[in-house]
Amino acid sequence: MIDCSICGQQALGRRTTNHGRPRCFACQAAQQIDAALTGPDGMIRPELKPVRDALTERERPRSLLSNWHDLASLRLLTSIAQGQVELSHDALDARPQVFSVSYLRALLVAAGALPPRDENAARLHRYAAEVVAQVNDPEMRGVLTRYARWHLVGRAQTDRHDRIAPNVAARCRGDIDSARAFLDYLISGGCDLDDCPQAHLDAWITTDRGRRLAFIRWLKRGGYLRRVWLPGPVPAKDPAHDVDPEEQLALVRRLLHEPGSASVEDRAAACLILLYAQPVAKIVRLTVEDIQMGDGETFLRLGPEPVLLIPPLDELVTALPAAQPFGAASKLADSRWLFIGKNAGTHLHPASLMRRMHRLGVTSRASRNTALLRLASTTPPAVFASLVGVSIGTATRWGGLAGASWSSYAATRRSQARP
Repeated sequence: MIDCSICGQQALGRRTTNHGRPRCFACQAAQQIDAALTGPDGMIRPELKPVRDALTERERPRSLLSNWHDLASLRLLTSIAQGQVELSHDALDARPQVFSVSYLRALLVAAGALPPRDENAARLHRYAAEVVAQVNDPEMRGVLTRYARWHLVGRAQTDRHDRIAPNVAARCRGDIDSARAFLDYLISGGCDLDDCPQAHLDAWITTDRGRRLAFIRWLKRGGYLRRVWLPGPVPAKDPAHDVDPEEQLALVRRLLHEPGSASVEDRAAACLILLYAQPVAKIVRLTVEDIQMGDGETFLRLGPEPVLLIPPLDELVTALPAAQPFGAASKLADSRWLFIGKNAGTHLHPASLMRRMHRLGVTSRASRNTALLRLASTTPPAVFASLVGVSIGTATRWGGLAGASWSSYAATRRSQARP
């Protein structure tokens, strides 16, 4: 510990760094940050001052001093501050989209230096443009442009925050890739969109019927592929629900009652999957506004009607958010998210949560289906659909799968309600 000659505080630092006088690590870091962010005019741009403050308020300034030149995000920030790189989304889009760029972009948005935007939508538009540009044939390129830009990206479903979720963006990218592959397949076989033989099409759709038929049907509606016919829809199979219900409930009890079983975040998320059949893409977008408390009870809004949380799940959920981003992003975190992501102002990525759930033995799809089956066997479809946020059609199908006859239940309730 030293008595800093600049701030006067007793803190960790070096004794001979300020003209032979002691200087703490926080003051050293602040001076280094100010030097890096000072532009050619000798001033720090007003837009970057919140970023500067977040950097100087780090809890471990010594690590910033040691790693400053090794952190690509800080080097890029220095280039922006000194006018070598434009402060804009377009300038960042032009760079390889590695973690350091994403981290800095989120930091700048959270600080108000850049306007907020839907990053998944922006990446999806950029991906579609890149794939389309790789098609040499003008007609094929025009078809793929219309399919990717207007049919997929333009109609991509947004969440309640008016953003495209990562899983929706991933599905769109897969559909774009499948469409591009079909066009390449036609070209390699010496065919075009008007003279594709039936055998050629059959060979294509055999290997991946579900995804590949979507683009083919879109082409048919547009007047292409006139010489071929398409097979009818295949009846949907019963969803997989091969997780043992008793084992699933045993896992729930362990996660609820054993603090050492996982982090607070992971225990809460796993229970929302195992008990309320919530998809990870929806869990990570929950906010503090979704929690409602009153009369000693805690409710969580998962659907149109808030669901009453059982103890001690209520304590786990109300303890969120329990994690913070690292570095300067922690000072600019958006505390409305219950599951905070690594970048400033963002929620946890669904893929990250999915990996953590797998380590706990929670396989999202099968575990959710088992939870839906249990709900459908004990609760009327309209009730559990409203509570957990699924459509009434989905709830009814699960009711049929569970063998629950809720029509007789409804008739009994109506007869009881008559005077």
